[in-house]
Amino acid sequence: MPSYRLHLPIGALREGARPQDVLEQAVLALGSLHAVERKDVEAPLIGGRRIGRIVLRFGVEPGGRAAEDDAARHALAAVVEHLEETVCEVAPAGAIVLSRGSGGRFRPIPPSRPGA
Repeated sequence: MPSYRLHLPIGALREGARPQDVLEQAVLALGSLHAVERKDVEAPLIGGRRIGRIVLRFGVEPGGRAAEDDAARHALAAVVEHLEETVCEVAPAGAIVLSRGSGGRFRPIPPSRPGA
């Protein structure tokens, strides 16, 4: 089963939302589409400052590289939309990363297929 990882930066929280709600809601949204393999929170240095972000690893059904990558892109969009509707902004957009696992390493995939 192809494995993907998404890194989503946590922006401003919605009124009444707690920091722990962000990871819970992201897992809820992603889990409605694919099997969530791992979940974590990290705060890497991006552009000279620490950015809190959630990291979710998930598998998609095998179906050819293009279809698998498209399914992962769809999952990313669904998680971002759900988070922005419920608990927080996903920002900065430049810190969003979607990567595909291969040979024990994860490599970023482009936001959309060329010509799509």
